[in-house]
Amino acid sequence: MTRDFAYEIDELRAQIDELKARLPGNTGGGALCAPAGQNTPPVCVGEIRKSGKARFDPALRGLLDRLEDECDESGDTGRVSYTGVFSSGGRQSVWNSKSISADALLKLIEDNTAEKVLRCIGSSDRLNILLALLKEPMSVAALVEKRGYNTTGQVYHHLKPLLAADLIAEDKNAAKGTYHVKPHRVQGIIMLLAGIRDMTDTQYTKGDWDAEIHNGAKMVDERYMSSAEETQKTIETFFATLEPLTLKEMPSREKRKLVVLRVIAERFEPGRRYGEKEVNEVLKSIHEDFVSIRRYLVDYGFIGRTPDCAEYWLI
Repeated sequence: MTRDFAYEIDELRAQIDELKARLPGNTGGGALCAPAGQNTPPVCVGEIRKSGKARFDPALRGLLDRLEDECDESGDTGRVSYTGVFSSGGRQSVWNSKSISADALLKLIEDNTAEKVLRCIGSSDRLNILLALLKEPMSVAALVEKRGYNTTGQVYHHLKPLLAADLIAEDKNAAKGTYHVKPHRVQGIIMLLAGIRDMTDTQYTKGDWDAEIHNGAKMVDERYMSSAEETQKTIETFFATLEPLTLKEMPSREKRKLVVLRVIAERFEPGRRYGEKEVNEVLKSIHEDFVSIRRYLVDYGFIGRTPDCAEYWLI
């Protein structure tokens, strides 16, 4: 194995610089901030502690140093830069976003932009379509054939919000009815997936991403915490078939009941208003006691309704 002595020397220099910065009286020109429990505070710029960068690749140290300094100049609590390239289906996207304010990113939560974006693309069907179109432009007929849909109507239903959000467009260089992801949107989708990768990384901790809690939940407790195995077992036990959806019986245990209601609620379209008769028709095909199921869906917050019960909608 060939050793990279230049890299090792850079590592040693960075470690020495970090040790110097921690020496009493050496502020390095920056402000001092002391984390609790440490007698010797590190060098800070604004609200950011200088990292020392000993563990970073030399190619990234300069960038990190600039980001830290820009936090001092702007007063931001953090800044990020990202770059990447993605090529598929004969198309290539390259992006380089420099020094984005972390405070500006956090405002995307405050102004509900993050919620709107995640709600728009968050269903498995829409993610399935985005995945297909990222790989190559596809027609509606091809999406039906290759991605497991039953009708073109199903595909058009999920294409509509993606088109409205300007994520995809009809490909003018292909046959009519062929769609692709807009080149300037590829970056956002890939970076969102990079963030998901970070959130699900099990190197340090492991979260339970199968513990779904619906939007209308009035109270969150252990009833909502079903593992993937428990959820699958409940579905197999209490549903006779999934297509068409047929319920054998409503479970008595709360945890299982919530799993069953979540599956039934997926039969309703987000954003659509239903009359009571329409709701009944959907539920009658699932189980004969549709009145009780309708009441459960409302009581447990899966479905909302007007005071006069004239309209229902998925929460």
